[in-house]
Parts: sequence; structure tokens; C-alpha cells
Amino acid sequence: MITLNEELLIASGGIRDIYQHPENPQVCIKVDRSSEGPTAGSTQAEAQLFDKLLDQRGQRDFIAISNYRGCAETNLGFGAMFDLITDETSGRPSQILMKILQEDQLFIQTDRFKKALKVFRRDLVKDAVLCQDIRPWNICVQELADGELKLVLIDGVGHKKKQWFESIKPFIQAKMLYYFFSKYIYPENRLLQFYNNRRKSYAWKPGPLFSKNADAKDELDLNP
Repeated sequence: MITLNEELLIASGGIRDIYQHPENPQVCIKVDRSSEGPTAGSTQAEAQLFDKLLDQRGQRDFIAISNYRGCAETNLGFGAMFDLITDETSGRPSQILMKILQEDQLFIQTDRFKKALKVFRRDLVKDAVLCQDIRPWNICVQELADGELKLVLIDGVGHKKKQWFESIKPFIQAKMLYYFFSKYIYPENRLLQFYNNRRKSYAWKPGPLFSKNADAKDELDLNP
């Protein structure tokens, strides 16, 4: 059994908490925030979906989606393990797009973000999996060593109508993916409009691990 504690907490979302793996800092573990209610079991359902998707893909990694690395029992219940997206420049967990927009709405007008957004859409289509929830709180913005950005989807894969989703063909999923992409984040002005309309409703909060890393970054910026 894996023991998770407050110091390992990266962030809390609407229905899950995300922790850094205590023995593998390159992996994060998602666990349900509650064992009761309508959202209970959502992490296990996500793990089952990824197990099926990986079987269909011959265990090939995704390009634009955080890769699933199996399940684990924790002291907080069932856990689903994924690659932890970290900045290549610092090794710290990458920030989510929603948080960046809170601090700097002009960020999405930069050339490197526009380039990363186009690559993100292209790679999601290559991954050929319908992702219904492509909203800014489900996207990490990774700083690459060469100064470029990479966008990675960390949640929102699949569709709430599970049986319907599993029966539709990949090329139809790709077409629907374009629809959801256009609905939420493309082009950039639509992303900003969505952010301004929904910023009060999202529930992401940084945990101690993320806050500690952010404080270290601030100190580094002040003392280069």
C-alpha cells in the first residue's frame, strides 16, 4: 500500500486530489476526494477507461495526454497513476492553463502559446481519443528546455455517456474532438471568453507541494 500525506499533495480539483508518488517523483496519483456521493468511484472508472484505451492502442503512449501508469492501493483509497507533467527548465510541476490566465490573460496572445495550441490540437487528433472536457483547468502548460511550450491534457478524456462513447468509431471521435476543441479553447479569443464566463466556477486549488515549488520559483526569480 502507498501512503499519501499532505506534504505530497499537488492540487485538489472538483472531485479528486492529486499527489506526487512518494517513491517516484515523475508520477502523480489521483484519488477520489469522497468515497460517497455521485462522484465516488470516478478515479477507478477513469483507470478502467485507460486500461481499455491502452489495450486498443497496443500499449502505445499518448502524445498530448498525460499517460496512465497503472493503479495502486493507497491509504486514501483507490489510486490511478499518471505521468506528472513537470517543467523541463526547473523540474517543478507544470502550471494549469486556468491558473496562468488568472495571473496574465495576455499570455494566450504570445506567439509561443499560439504555436503550442496548434500543436496540441494536432496531437490530440493523432491520439484519436474523444476528449469531451478540454477546458483550461484540465490542461497543463509545460515549459520545455528550448523555451517552447507544450500543452498536455491531464483530465477530461472520454465521455460521460460511457457505453455510447465506446461504440463510436475513431474517425467520428476525431470529428467530435474538433468540436469540443473549438467550443472551449480555439481560437484564443474563445478561450479567453470561456475563462471570463467560468472562472468563478472551477475548484482547482494548489496543495502544499505545488505551493512550496511556486515559492521556490519566486525566490529564484528574485535572486537570479
